[in-house]
Amino acid sequence: MKKLVSKIILILIICSSYSCKNNKSPYFDSILKSENGQFRGVEIGCSIEAVKAIEDSNFLKDQMDDYLHYDYEIDMGNGYTVSYDFSQENELYEIELAVYLDVIEDASVLFNNLQEHYNKKYKIGKKEDDGYMTWHTHSSITENKIAISMINDSEEYGYLTVLIRDLDY
Repeated sequence: MKKLVSKIILILIICSSYSCKNNKSPYFDSILKSENGQFRGVEIGCSIEAVKAIEDSNFLKDQMDDYLHYDYEIDMGNGYTVSYDFSQENELYEIELAVYLDVIEDASVLFNNLQEHYNKKYKIGKKEDDGYMTWHTHSSITENKIAISMINDSEEYGYLTVLIRDLDY
């Protein structure tokens, strides 16, 4: 009987450890891309040339002197866009990520992964009255205050938004 109980406990521990590992979105790494900067290796205050060097030019859909828009397809029904806005001085002041997933639960897992990432990087975020989770930091390039805001707006499909902006701009 003791052997049976020991085996059941061992099986439960193994199942529990595998289920914990399944709480990572398969999209997290490709969307985050890098631990550097505030997002995807990019930091508020960098130049348009620096962003172009980091992002994949194959996914550049729109470009102006003060704006870049990338559109990434992950797989059928899943994708994301990243937009960058620059000042007249060629300094990045805003990054916007919009993620579209065909399964609402996938968006929830990704939201939780991003929230955990920013909580570790910038301390625990604050839930705002408008539903956004927000973290505050500074740009190492401009020393300006930065807000990172994120919301899961999933209704009929998975949709989340991350907005990173220079509060002093």
